[in-house]
Amino acid sequence: MDSDILKTFQNKAECPVCGCIETLGSIRCVGCGAFHSTIHLVDRDAPPAHERPQEEIDIDPLAYSMGPNQKIIEEEFEQSEDVISWDGGSTDFSFSDEDSADKDKPIVHPIPEEIEEL
Repeated sequence: MDSDILKTFQNKAECPVCGCIETLGSIRCVGCGAFHSTIHLVDRDAPPAHERPQEEIDIDPLAYSMGPNQKIIEEEFEQSEDVISWDGGSTDFSFSDEDSADKDKPIVHPIPEEIEEL
């Protein structure tokens, strides 16, 4: 034997997530894509308060209450003229008198085919 087989694993590491053998010090596993380091993350400070977006959120916390005496809050939504009623199409789930006439007919099941062994 000329060389040691274990030298193949020199400078290699095992992914703790999937067990894939990879180069020592790699940031991301090539097998499962898990990150092993925080080097890829960029350190940055939060923006000052005057640069943060200010949103006025009018949420009533009682809307999320699970109390037994809590009433359901009614919501209002904006109506748009762009929305048109959809009628017709390939799916019609309406009931008709013709459907009820078919209920009286017996259901005929197809005869199963016998499979021949080769």
